[in-house]
Amino acid sequence: MIKELTEDDFAKGVKNPFFDKIMTKTEIALRNEDYETFCEVGKMNNVPAEMIMRNCLADWAEKFRNHD
Repeated sequence: MIKELTEDDFAKGVKNPFFDKIMTKTEIALRNEDYETFCEVGKMNNVPAEMIMRNCLADWAEKFRNHD
């Protein structure tokens, strides 16, 4: 059985020192109805809306890279 992590566990965590080398933070504006859609999908999957958005963007980026 896998132990569920608590907020205390995350508070003890160390930030990834390579984050800035492999990731880029950005901010985008979404229409409220689009954001609500991501929130609904996130609730169905018990994850934050931002995770759904990030995964969608990553999937599209892969499609663009593999486009002939």
